[in-house]
Amino acid sequence: MGRPTEFMSALRDPKNKPLQGKHPADAALRSLWVHVAFADGRVGDAELALFQAVSPGVSRDELLLQIAEDAARPMDLKALAAALPDEVDRQDTFMLASWMVGQDDRVHNAEAKILGELMRALGLYSGARPD
Repeated sequence: MGRPTEFMSALRDPKNKPLQGKHPADAALRSLWVHVAFADGRVGDAELALFQAVSPGVSRDELLLQIAEDAARPMDLKALAAALPDEVDRQDTFMLASWMVGQDDRVHNAEAKILGELMRALGLYSGARPD
């Protein structure tokens, strides 16, 4: 099971085991999700609960600080692509980002833009070339 799939499992059902250990893609994946969550201008309670599900042992205040720090940095899709050389992991990452976008039952223009940039960066559509 790839790391994006492990994240999705932890996010979709809190009864699933929490994430174990560290993975080279974790920082890039977290940055992506922070930027997806902030794309509409705010992080709602449902989105915050998702971050808590993949951050065992991290207090709410510490998590909010981490999210704010990640949001202040530009999203590095090249780093994400480099951390996920496997095509299945790339597809799963896109599916996870799409799922996160839908958590507030609306797709904002900024969220759609991020999804398009993600598809291009990961080479997920015909004719796509990673930058």
